[in-house]
Amino acid sequence: MCYFDYALYKRAKKITFILNIAAPLIIIGYLFFYAFTPQSFKYEKPKIITISEGDSLKKVTFRLYRKELINNPYLFYFIGFITGYSRYIQAGAYYVSIDQSPADVYHEFVNGKIATAKIIVPPGSNIFEIASILSKHKITGKKPFLKECFDKKFLLSIKVDAKSAEGFLYPDTFIFKINSKPQSVIKEMVSDFFKKTKNLKPALNYKDLIIASLIIKEADEKKQKTAAIISSVIHNRLKINMPLDIDSSSIYAKNLIVYKKYFRSADKFKLFLHIQPQYLKIKSPYNTYLNYGLPPTPIANPNLEAIRLAMNPPKTKYLYYISAKSGRTIFSANLAGQIKNIDKYLKK
Repeated sequence: MCYFDYALYKRAKKITFILNIAAPLIIIGYLFFYAFTPQSFKYEKPKIITISEGDSLKKVTFRLYRKELINNPYLFYFIGFITGYSRYIQAGAYYVSIDQSPADVYHEFVNGKIATAKIIVPPGSNIFEIASILSKHKITGKKPFLKECFDKKFLLSIKVDAKSAEGFLYPDTFIFKINSKPQSVIKEMVSDFFKKTKNLKPALNYKDLIIASLIIKEADEKKQKTAAIISSVIHNRLKINMPLDIDSSSIYAKNLIVYKKYFRSADKFKLFLHIQPQYLKIKSPYNTYLNYGLPPTPIANPNLEAIRLAMNPPKTKYLYYISAKSGRTIFSANLAGQIKNIDKYLKK
């Protein structure tokens, strides 16, 4: 005779019911806990994660895991898979930190909160210095940026009819996306230049832009009066066809030589920033000791103040100036006065 234990049956049925309900709830609860809990409560500097078009969720997940930004790649992948986030992840570079939760990370990926960097381009920076600033902040590489700065076809497409973008990259504060295309960076800086200079009267010409670049390199931007007199010296010399003898232009010639070598070799690009006697001997149209008139292009990117001074110089009789050890700029109207100032301020 088969004995049926009804009480045991009811107990088993109850346990089965509880397990059928409780187990999924426990799993779902754990997934929620994992999804919204930071991977670590210890702050660490965010790392850059780059997602390319067509990257699979699996590829992105293990990229995060290799950079130690998630603890469990399988759970991270599973959350992205069941929620459907994997279909909406946007390409770009992102800052991701270990103290973020998986939900936070997915939120940034899906909403395209691409990493950005704020940079300041000081007045008087040349394209080589700007390339270094951009590279330091991981906005774009030096080499591709400089290559586009000399690309005639690209420059014409953004209304820059010149040998390079030098002079047209307005010194300002910018916020750029990490790993930006160099063309988009140049475009934004050039657009800023045209915006700032569009109301100048008379309209800005290329000659004035070259002079403004010389002024900004030769004068401290904070000393407006000094910059104005330097502008008058440049104009006075040009009027009598006297060589400008401007160090910064001759140094720029050395930068161009280094740049050309850099593109022909794998050597690390370094700026020629220190004054050395050999720059005076460089055979280049930028060497204003060996050539008359202005250099062929701007040698830096001037601000609006320098441009205005180039267009409207004060009237003076000065033809010479020196920078004293104190930082003060001393002017003279003739060679005798220049020699006297050199003996007085530089030979002590």
